[in-house]
Amino acid sequence: MRAGETAAALKSSQVTGIESYAEDLRIAERIAAGERTLFKELYDRNIHLLYNLARRLAGSSAEADDIVQETFIRAYQKIHLFAGRSSLSSWIYRICVNIGLEYLRKKKGTFEDLNDSNCGATEPDQKKMILRRKLDKAIQLLPEGCRAVFILHEIEGFNHKEIAEQLKLAEGTSKSQLFKARAMLRRILTGQEV
Repeated sequence: MRAGETAAALKSSQVTGIESYAEDLRIAERIAAGERTLFKELYDRNIHLLYNLARRLAGSSAEADDIVQETFIRAYQKIHLFAGRSSLSSWIYRICVNIGLEYLRKKKGTFEDLNDSNCGATEPDQKKMILRRKLDKAIQLLPEGCRAVFILHEIEGFNHKEIAEQLKLAEGTSKSQLFKARAMLRRILTGQEV
């Protein structure tokens, strides 16, 4: 298959609905059969989204790189298991969420305190950067369930139904976890006991 045909196949898989899932299943079957250029196209189409998700889950670029690398390794190794019940992008995204959650379970309790004095920043843009870092560090303190729901809802823009499907939990649990995450972040960021 030529590169143009590969790109056309992937582009056609972006159509919404059942027919796109069937096309994604055909693409997965071709990748499983050894069409590496097609997997490269899939990689190129998803790398930025997955990196941003992994960065938010992990808290550092190096760790996000590891999560994304492991995501694509697992996706390639398990592409033959793709059943076509969702898009390939959703399937790979779910793999990334799972690997990110595995990482969080292993990393638990490695928070580094960050405040104005150890950053030395005073300019308005630097203060925004400090606040962003404080928020990122506060998000890292959340329990893994709350963190995953908070990131998927507030940062990635998923609704509770989509989050429930991604994380395999009840929609009400997603709402509850988000409520808890917001309350915990409020307490963390205002210096109250968590």
